[in-house]
Amino acid sequence: MIAITFVIPSSLDYNGGIEKTIARYNSYTTDDFKKIVLQGVPGGNNKDVYGINSVYSKLIISTSGKLNFLVRAMAPFILKFDRLLNYRVIRNIENNSQVIYLTNDDYYYLFAHGKFFVWSEHGNIPSSYTGIKPLNNAIYALIKDKLIFRKIKAMHLINCYNMNLAPFKNTFCVPNGVDTSHFFPSERAHSSIRLLFVGRLEKSKGIDKIVNVFKQNLLNIEFTVVGSGELESLFSTPVKNVNYVKNPDNEKLAEIYRNSDAFIFPSMLENFGNVVLEALSSGLYVIGSESLRPRFDDIEKMNFLEYIESTESAILKSLEDLDRKIEYTGKYENRIKMHNYIAGKYGWDVVLPQFYNKMKNAYYSE
Repeated sequence: MIAITFVIPSSLDYNGGIEKTIARYNSYTTDDFKKIVLQGVPGGNNKDVYGINSVYSKLIISTSGKLNFLVRAMAPFILKFDRLLNYRVIRNIENNSQVIYLTNDDYYYLFAHGKFFVWSEHGNIPSSYTGIKPLNNAIYALIKDKLIFRKIKAMHLINCYNMNLAPFKNTFCVPNGVDTSHFFPSERAHSSIRLLFVGRLEKSKGIDKIVNVFKQNLLNIEFTVVGSGELESLFSTPVKNVNYVKNPDNEKLAEIYRNSDAFIFPSMLENFGNVVLEALSSGLYVIGSESLRPRFDDIEKMNFLEYIESTESAILKSLEDLDRKIEYTGKYENRIKMHNYIAGKYGWDVVLPQFYNKMKNAYYSE
């Protein structure tokens, strides 16, 4: 049996895309792996979930933009301090793990480098490491020549079109998944047009632009926003036709999806977009940003998704024609077809066996 530790900067309770995915990896039953989760924040501390008091995690979660870039540049030094601060927990993880799976590659510096490290695309990959192409190319070359991150043994991609961007020979691809037994369509039982956004309320997700469109234009659309974050103040005063739901439980969230017609997600930077899978599994038409391309090109060809620029003008243009677009996707039989397609490609019962089979092969191939 292979002992694997999944390392996340936050907590499983945060319930974002990465956290939901790691929770699924951890809960899957397999005879080949013993699983542990190491959280970058206090909490857990049961037989398979541990938490640490990480200065780096606090900084990386609470900063953005140039300040976030500066924090990441200091990762080797801050995480070495975190190691000393949480030495007993880290040593226990090292003594009881054969594989260290990094959802954020920076946490490589938290550990002694005698283990089988897996770099995952849940965080950055070398081609998008800094946002500066020449610097990204230099980092890629240094990794490929084993001048940095020398002990990384394998890489897990969640976007298979990035295979040529992985500087590690031992690279495998398995996408993120979705609980298709939880997110499923229902018959359309309303005459109004219902639009939905689910995600963190921050500028990078484009939520402020959508709200501005609704403030400045009279749209015959009911818009529901689900999430929390730094831009919650957008909803401190009522906005016409906009309904804000902060933190619904999982059952309520699935119900909100089912009672919607379309999903909008103009995120400016997205590694995958788990909420898009939830929307598609629920049979919704998706308005997604160009940052999702070419991940869902097959869905675009099936007339269930369009890519737009992350601008207010592009959002408005798409919404003005939304009633026509959902004529096809609003039909129950077409919703069911999309749900079944997503289940066959992204359902957790499909994805999880693939993940652990490929992880096992990667480990034993070294």
